[in-house]
Amino acid sequence: MMPTKEEMKSFAGQIEKIVKEKELNYIEAITHYCERSGIEMEIATKLIDKQLKTKIARDAADLNLIRKSRSRLPI
Repeated sequence: MMPTKEEMKSFAGQIEKIVKEKELNYIEAITHYCERSGIEMEIATKLIDKQLKTKIARDAADLNLIRKSRSRLPI
């Protein structure tokens, strides 16, 4: 079953709140939320919207978990 837009928006809001209050990155905040709420990570992945996915990718790149995207062509 796919989550509703309201559920995704609520999830994103809760993650943003955790990021600000606990000074965690988005990856850590989602992990913290799952542990605190007792939900599986697989369920949380279905609640991640496009904006949150972009922020997670930025954190992952900053942590060298993925390659940073290049905004211009190599010369």
